[in-house]
Amino acid sequence: MSYPPQAPHQQYGPPPSYAPPPKQGAGLAIASMVLGIIALLLSWIPIINNVAAVIALVGLGLGIPALLRARRGTHSGTGMAITGLVTSVIAIVLVILTQLLFVEAIEEVEKSINEGIEQSELDPADPTAEAEEPVAAPEVVPLGAPAQVGDYEVIVDAVELDANATVAAANDFNEPPAGQYVITQLTVTYTGTDEGMPGWDLTAVFHGTDNRQYSDTECSAVLPDDAMDAPTLNPGGVDTFQFCMDVAPTAIPGGQLTIEPTVSFGSDERVAFAIQ
Repeated sequence: MSYPPQAPHQQYGPPPSYAPPPKQGAGLAIASMVLGIIALLLSWIPIINNVAAVIALVGLGLGIPALLRARRGTHSGTGMAITGLVTSVIAIVLVILTQLLFVEAIEEVEKSINEGIEQSELDPADPTAEAEEPVAAPEVVPLGAPAQVGDYEVIVDAVELDANATVAAANDFNEPPAGQYVITQLTVTYTGTDEGMPGWDLTAVFHGTDNRQYSDTECSAVLPDDAMDAPTLNPGGVDTFQFCMDVAPTAIPGGQLTIEPTVSFGSDERVAFAIQ
């Protein structure tokens, strides 16, 4: 009895895999990040930051869809898209702030020019025009008397006009002066409301008879009670320290000492003190 031939055994392979499609590139994210960084770098420069604002807006427009695509998983570059968005927003804010400051500065300059023009148009022969008052000589505060300088009540305790020996003995590394060392000793009381650093907030200037100013910032000598060692003071705090100035010897007799804020916006903030 014969049997029909059997069909060959059919082999089955592994079931097909359903891998997610590969992510596409991050072109929008890269473009957004590059434009955001460029806009941030240019946002500080007046006038040019108008271009920075446009670049930042473009970077913002590219960063939003780039971030959405990256969140959906169809594209890569999440970090670059976020960087582009953040830098673009910061650049836009800085552009606005810089423009406001720039406009304010222009208005101040224009106001000053207009005031100068109005003053120059006054007729000196006009009896209604105010006569110029003579400039009064600055009041000189005696040694040991207090005077207000910025946020400090300042007393000049002493002025040593020939302090070469004192400076030489204070530190072996002190160099000889180009002229002659002058040391002034101050006792200050902080009258501000926050905290004060008198060694940094105040400066001493010797006005020589040679029409030159000699500031303590130009004197690098270390002193016995150096101003740079003065402590930070709370309101009401008191400290005594010294400033030095390197002055031409021939300019010392008849010269003038002033104490003034280190950051000063005019000569009216300086106070003249007696030197003897």
